[in-house]
Amino acid sequence: MSKIGKCILKPEEIDTILDINSQNVEEVIKIAERLAKEFEYIPASKMRDFYDYVLRIDENNKNWYKDLVLLKPKLAYNYGKETSRKKKEALEKLAGTFNEIIDKINNKLDKFKNFKTFFEALVAYHKIHAKSQ
Repeated sequence: MSKIGKCILKPEEIDTILDINSQNVEEVIKIAERLAKEFEYIPASKMRDFYDYVLRIDENNKNWYKDLVLLKPKLAYNYGKETSRKKKEALEKLAGTFNEIIDKINNKLDKFKNFKTFFEALVAYHKIHAKSQ
């Protein structure tokens, strides 16, 4: 399977995101704000579309992880159809980073729930930093 982009997080940052707790929540928030700046050229509506897709995943369905993995081709499609260089570069970073995160979730529901919490923070900061609202 071809991978788009390169993850812009360190492996330990992904581990922190997927294991949010009261000791590391401030660090997770800093990571979310930093990434929001990296993704500033992704339109806020597009970022919200990705987030809404994740929110629609039913955690009670035994196939929830399959639905999450299907976010990868959704990201790839959006990357492939983008014509703006800056937006395409930002989507490439998002796809590469989310591909790594999804792989590390590895069908573990608690990690998925933490990813959703992180993604919510990312979308909130992204709304502030997005260049095209």
